[in-house]
Amino acid sequence: MSGVPITWGERLARLVYVLAWVGIAAALVVLARDAASGALPFASRVDPDTGTAGLLVETDRGTGCQYIVTPWGGIVPRTGADGRQLCPPKP
Repeated sequence: MSGVPITWGERLARLVYVLAWVGIAAALVVLARDAASGALPFASRVDPDTGTAGLLVETDRGTGCQYIVTPWGGIVPRTGADGRQLCPPKP
């Protein structure tokens, strides 16, 4: 310590530096927790038909129609070769 007073700008810079590292540490803790519990969106989601990682085929319980779901929350109807949505035949 040289006895030179710290300016407000230096204090602000130190505070930002410490807060950035605290944020990084918190993000790493959350990521580690999710990885340990298998809750990462990319890790366990695999389409059973194609084996494509990150995508998941979900079936609507009410209608039986199928949808493709992405890890980021996107959802689109799953279609067949004819372009029509894959749904069970209606009686």
